[in-house]
Amino acid sequence: MSSLAAVVGSRSADTDTRSTIEKAARQGSLPALWLHLLQQLTAVTTDNRCELRNGAVHTILRIFDNYVGQISAEAWVLCMRAVLFKMIEANLTAQKVIRSKQWDATVDEVKTWNETTKVVLNAIASLFVNFMDTITSATDFEDAWQTMLKYLGKYFSCGSHSLGASAFCTITGVLSKIENPRKTGMKTLVQTAELWNQYFNYRGLWKDKTESNQEAFVAYAQAFKEIYRLAKDAIEPERVLGMVINLEECIMDSDKDAYSSDIDYMTPLQTQVMECLGTVRSNTAEAPPFLIKLLARFIALPFTTATVNPVRNGPTFVALSKAAMTLLQSLATKHIAQKEIFTSGALDFALMSLARPIKQKYTWQLEGKSPTTWQIATSTALAILKPALPQARSLSLKNETVEAIWDQTISIVDGIVRANYSLASSSTPFENDELFDITSFTALRDMITPSLGSLTISDATRRTYTSSLFQSSLIHQHEPGEIPRAVDGPLEELYKIRYGRTKDPIPTLRSSMSYFCLSELVSLVAVHDSSTERIKLAQAAAPYLILRAALPLKAYIADQPLRGRMPQPESHRQELLFVLRKMKELDSEPKAIPDSPGVSSPHKKHLHRLFPLFHKAISIAHDDSEVLEELVGLVNIVGEGFGV
Repeated sequence: MSSLAAVVGSRSADTDTRSTIEKAARQGSLPALWLHLLQQLTAVTTDNRCELRNGAVHTILRIFDNYVGQISAEAWVLCMRAVLFKMIEANLTAQKVIRSKQWDATVDEVKTWNETTKVVLNAIASLFVNFMDTITSATDFEDAWQTMLKYLGKYFSCGSHSLGASAFCTITGVLSKIENPRKTGMKTLVQTAELWNQYFNYRGLWKDKTESNQEAFVAYAQAFKEIYRLAKDAIEPERVLGMVINLEECIMDSDKDAYSSDIDYMTPLQTQVMECLGTVRSNTAEAPPFLIKLLARFIALPFTTATVNPVRNGPTFVALSKAAMTLLQSLATKHIAQKEIFTSGALDFALMSLARPIKQKYTWQLEGKSPTTWQIATSTALAILKPALPQARSLSLKNETVEAIWDQTISIVDGIVRANYSLASSSTPFENDELFDITSFTALRDMITPSLGSLTISDATRRTYTSSLFQSSLIHQHEPGEIPRAVDGPLEELYKIRYGRTKDPIPTLRSSMSYFCLSELVSLVAVHDSSTERIKLAQAAAPYLILRAALPLKAYIADQPLRGRMPQPESHRQELLFVLRKMKELDSEPKAIPDSPGVSSPHKKHLHRLFPLFHKAISIAHDDSEVLEELVGLVNIVGEGFGV
């Protein structure tokens, strides 16, 4: 490394220019003397000693700070080309040399040269910023800036994130001080955007594992904000979306932040990228669907990365996922009237991503600070569905598009009403969470009822919905085979009594939700206005309601004789009484349940289906007058239906 300065000097020197300046300096020209001094200092910026070369850069900067105000704009550009650009050329050559096979540079030596590059580019950016008015008034400023861009682009080929960070900080530092894009010219700004976009073309050269990409990617995102601020009217919308893809790549490829976790708070990179997305215009047909899909991918990142590569030592993306939900809600509701949101699959994809954290509440452990990921996802889904569902009905959408949206809506319902809390910690606020879910389900139920009964929606979707309500209405764990398989139908072996058991399962921790879902099944089967939608919903819910009512009756018939004089466990007894009373109060939709021969009670058909179980239970209920009274009352109602 001892001859590095000589190698750099021989590669970067401009012999004719140097000779002219030296000749004028010998003749006593003061400007030539200053230029000669600056060129001599430029040579020192490639010295092997880091302190010496960095000191030379600072000296050059101080000289320009002191005297640049005394020279014209054209003279300034001349100095920039003769001194500053030569300094960059020399530094670039040095960077190429130390990375070549002929130089066995150590990691520390590379770091010190990277630091020098940072000092060089920061110095030049500082001069641009401090004397912006002088510089931009030069007639050939655009050409000078384009030359600067070419130099910055050459640093990309070094494959160093450290050099990339310095280059983008230079761009940001200069552009941030420009208020009027006309000062630089739109052509120059577009070229700056093209240079920015090229960074990921050098991805194959990023092989230095000792360098974190966080600083470079943060600088990359910051540069985007300044470029887009000035050039958004000149860059084609499609090109902007391509630039946004690069921002997503920054998120996906980012290293783990060495000093903080991104569970509670986003990393600086994630914060910068979200700010970039917040500034991107969404007033074109392509932008909203594109951005919605991008944000949906961000929402799912914690779960996809954990599934695909569970040992990945990188960001968790939890805080980013929450922030993406907030921006998604704003963007989707703002453009919900746009048909492309639906036809492109963007809304369907967004709902799918939101359903993922909702369905994994308690099983997903990296929740971070309150509110939890699944709670934010729930609120976001409701906020989007509220305007989306009516809009979907008003648009002429293909059946498969409508079906896909409703499938995801029902999936979200299922995630809200269910909860696998076996892995939850003892400090989990189950009651508050349950109340949150009940409130959320109530709001969503009001949105989808009775629209879910529309003829444009398949019976399978309605059955999925009512089946979900049935599963979540279960208060006690059932025995294997007690609930028929889905392929057999809910009412298969309705009257088959299982073997009795002496060990009674404890009730679910979400009993309030279970009773709420059971009540909703009753409401769906109940007679309302006998509209087509209501009839379809009642027909989908009736089999599950009858099975749900039969379960506590069959358990009572099977288990109570084995208890002897012991009373029925209170949770089981309350469930049985609740079901009996609901069945008594229910006036079912006449077309929800097929007619039975000889029955003249259109609103009590559900009782006739359950009559054999009422009859068996009566013979057992002699020790519980309250249960017996309810059973006898139901049997009497059935008798009235037969004209008895």
